[in-house]
Amino acid sequence: MAFDVEALSHNVRQIGDLAHLTIEDDRGNPSLRFGFVLKLYVKDAYETSVCERLIKLVAAYGALFGDMITHYMPYEGSRLKSVKDFDYIAYFRNRMLSLSPDDPEGFDAELYGFPDAVDRDEPTACHIGVTAGPAIDLKRLGNTANALGRLEAYFPADWLTNDYPLYHAILSQWADIGRPIHGSFGLGLIMEEGCSRGPSMPLAYPFLKRFVGLEYPDLDTWVTMSEDSTSPTIRSTNWLTFIDTPRVEALGGEKAIRSEVEPSCTVRPYDGGLVIQAGPEPQLGDANPGDIPAPYRTVARALRPLRFEDFGRNGIFNGLPSPLMERDETLRWLRRFD
Repeated sequence: MAFDVEALSHNVRQIGDLAHLTIEDDRGNPSLRFGFVLKLYVKDAYETSVCERLIKLVAAYGALFGDMITHYMPYEGSRLKSVKDFDYIAYFRNRMLSLSPDDPEGFDAELYGFPDAVDRDEPTACHIGVTAGPAIDLKRLGNTANALGRLEAYFPADWLTNDYPLYHAILSQWADIGRPIHGSFGLGLIMEEGCSRGPSMPLAYPFLKRFVGLEYPDLDTWVTMSEDSTSPTIRSTNWLTFIDTPRVEALGGEKAIRSEVEPSCTVRPYDGGLVIQAGPEPQLGDANPGDIPAPYRTVARALRPLRFEDFGRNGIFNGLPSPLMERDETLRWLRRFD
């Protein structure tokens, strides 16, 4: 079902309805879809132990979606290959072990899931990608407590059919495995992987600007833009927000965070940090009538001192239509819950 920005609020009665909605480009091709977006950031990503944790998360994603996973990205060539009868986890691990910490390319791994197992040039609700920067990239960081690697994954909007406690349980387990320094999980745009975000931005940004609960899958853009920061930072907040212990302490500790957020928010530990849940279920919100969900607002306020905003001329939204300015719109979006 294709639709526009105005139609979104009228066609979505429950979160799972988003799974059936598509934004088409001017040629009628699927350009954007909706689902859940998970973003986790890790430090010291060049270390074998950190890469192993990322690979374990890729394996967990593959196990979670099973037969829905249809393709992986090989290290030779540029075309996806079928996962049928192939041990892609061993393949990723062997690749990682073959790299030295000084390898300038770093490590990456990707899985895709396409309906009918047909590789199409369009967004798919099953995808996970991890990247781990090499040791040489440490020289670019203003603070080594910041990100050198990331995980970005999509989940279908009708995944688990509104069993939100199970969402929290699964993703808390993943945080125990991955030990992110920060990250988020919430409703978001699903975009075509393996290509620039720019061509889709004129279609995508109106949704991001209006429906504040939507996450934007920016790949490595934020990591690159924030690498000069001299203090520990985070990118943004959403329904679930992950922050490690040093960032918790920078905010005054767990008690200080609890005192700032709504009573409907929960704060629970994972191995190395806290996961903050902004209310019992994820929400889209709607900036037009001023519907900024209160739990989201209070979590953003509590974590605001950590938020990176020191962008130069650019931001994370490449390809915005004129006269919109990339840096200005990036800051407006990061402050959308304020």
